[in-house]
Amino acid sequence: MILDEKNRKNLVFLILQFFDEEGYEESLHLLEQDSRVFFDFSYFSNAILNGNFKEADDYLLAFTRPEANTYSRKMFFDLFKRKLSEAPDRSGGSEAVNIFSKDLRRIPVLKDDSFDDLVEVIAVDDMRISEETCCVDKAPGRAKLCVDLHKLAESNPCLCDKLEFPSLNKSALLSLISLICPNCSGRNGGLKEDLICLILQFLYEAKYKNTLHKLEQETKVFFNLNYLAEVMKLGEYGKAEEYLGAFTDSKDNKYSKAMFLEIQKLICLQSTEWEVATPSGSLDNMSPKIKLHASVAMLAKKNPVLKDKLKFPSMEKSRLLTLMKQTMDWWTSSTCNSSSSLENVPVVSYLCGTPSSLRKKFNKTGPRKKVVNCKPNEINDPSQCNALVLPDYCSEERIARLTYSPSGDYILALAEDAAHNLWTWSSSQNEFCKYTPRILKENVFPKPRLHQPQSGKTMKNEMAASVQNSTSCFAIKGSYLFSTSGGKIAVFDLKSFEKVASFGSPTPMATYFIFIPGDLLAVGLDDGSIYIHCLSSRKVKEKLEGHDQKITCLAFSRCFNVLVSSDSDGKLCLWSTKSWVKLTSKNSTRKFCTQSNHESTSLVTHLQFDPYQIELLVVHEGWIGIYEGRTLDCRLQWVPDESDTSITSATYSSDGEIIYVGFRSGFIKIVDSRTFMTVCRINLTSFTQPSPNSIRYSFRAHTSILIQTMM
Repeated sequence: MILDEKNRKNLVFLILQFFDEEGYEESLHLLEQDSRVFFDFSYFSNAILNGNFKEADDYLLAFTRPEANTYSRKMFFDLFKRKLSEAPDRSGGSEAVNIFSKDLRRIPVLKDDSFDDLVEVIAVDDMRISEETCCVDKAPGRAKLCVDLHKLAESNPCLCDKLEFPSLNKSALLSLISLICPNCSGRNGGLKEDLICLILQFLYEAKYKNTLHKLEQETKVFFNLNYLAEVMKLGEYGKAEEYLGAFTDSKDNKYSKAMFLEIQKLICLQSTEWEVATPSGSLDNMSPKIKLHASVAMLAKKNPVLKDKLKFPSMEKSRLLTLMKQTMDWWTSSTCNSSSSLENVPVVSYLCGTPSSLRKKFNKTGPRKKVVNCKPNEINDPSQCNALVLPDYCSEERIARLTYSPSGDYILALAEDAAHNLWTWSSSQNEFCKYTPRILKENVFPKPRLHQPQSGKTMKNEMAASVQNSTSCFAIKGSYLFSTSGGKIAVFDLKSFEKVASFGSPTPMATYFIFIPGDLLAVGLDDGSIYIHCLSSRKVKEKLEGHDQKITCLAFSRCFNVLVSSDSDGKLCLWSTKSWVKLTSKNSTRKFCTQSNHESTSLVTHLQFDPYQIELLVVHEGWIGIYEGRTLDCRLQWVPDESDTSITSATYSSDGEIIYVGFRSGFIKIVDSRTFMTVCRINLTSFTQPSPNSIRYSFRAHTSILIQTMM
């Protein structure tokens, strides 16, 4: 029982984080109040600062009562005192009277009370407020109240252990669910929708009704017809309209319009108290009120917006809590045994309901068959697609590498002549973040500028002896750039462009490198070896050997703590970053269905884990595939159409829902990451001028910029 309670509390914290990340604000704060595991003082203080004293009072009441202890009594008293001081009718109006008769009456009078505070509140002089006093800024007084209340909360035994939220990895709950069910694409709505259904079941079993029905409204995954009938039966038609309005609008279709109209009729019946008792039986014999209730239910079942959301998936009791307990048991066991293997991770074939029909179509032991696409929508005109072209790039050298900074405040490019170019959005590093809402809502782009430090220095790598065989790559760590163009790895200060260090040797040549948590740098070489450098000690920690050809890509998963490497022969290797043991290896060039006009190539050009760090995107010139991050099994493959040219790049969107695929002829395809169905095709004419120079020298830059902007 103790273990179940501990798991329940931990699960609530994971759900709270999920609500916060997904923007389910009302569900978030209702669950805080229903569960009482975390007192969000920031939310509480913001309510006070905004003058929402009732909201603050209700939130505090969920955790403690005035009679609980001296600290709680003082908190409520100070809150009511401030509320009274700001009442617009303190000279005796209704609001002031209500505060005295209702709020202050709740404050218990203890034996040691001196009544000094109460006398201060009701002093005659204090009650007379001049017109000037009413106009005084209330912010300082509210801010001081928040400071005082925080001190009281820290000493309050009902609150002191609920003020700190535990440290969790980003998207912790979704990552755990993905770990448990890595192959599950969920029901039609996907993994998040299945997780929401699991949470709804948990809330129902925990009797968190307020949170349950608010989450139904905020997520729009399940329309609870029983709840709608219940509130209508209680005559709470305002709640009924609010609940229905979260899912549909009267203008959506004739069924929605009729549902709102039936509720209005019920309100009319309630206001006129007109109800005729008739015998039960057929619809014709029912009373007007019962007829209207039945009509609302019937319309909901016919409504195209609602009918697919009426059935809640069947699942075992306490499904989410059980899954979390299994995961925690495995984690505890693997930690105690110091095991780095992922083979014993508890895996389920589905989360709730039955496995999706899509998964049944494919062999579990092998890769899926090519996905057949319908003709996608095409974007040809610049008015259909907003593009951003970086200015002042005068070189005729091709762009070898292009990336945003981790914070998005600049763009860095590495050309094939080993020179770097850096574009910033403005002099302020935070300016890009300020532009983001406008970019999304108004399609207004900030103006980039080519950055050059006052010293006039440039960042340029050593060139390889043989330019044809050289490989360019870079990685950013804080304000430092690690970069190579076939020679040594150079380290540049991005603020001054000064070269501060270099390491490695031209032979064997570094071909790819990434940073790994723990102050580590993984460097792949053209002889197939991988070196793990510890940056703090400046020593080589490990040398990984499993490839015979040059390393083309590296990718790290925070979820599994594994490193994936690929070579020019298409071999993939999976390494544990705890023990640096090779867990498995797979050949990504198994005989897939390919088009006749595509050259057969084994070269892997890009590796990328999805945002949840569960599945791996593997990019070849002739196709792309989705691999399981802990086994390297290919579960889905996408082959371009016969008319398409070879693939030059592919990347996940920021939410992992879609993949952008760039082609050598200049167009981009957007495909669904779960089904690989093509969403649309963006042709070159929509985002660049059709001149030979722009296509030849800047195509990769244009493509990458467009992809990043659309993300």
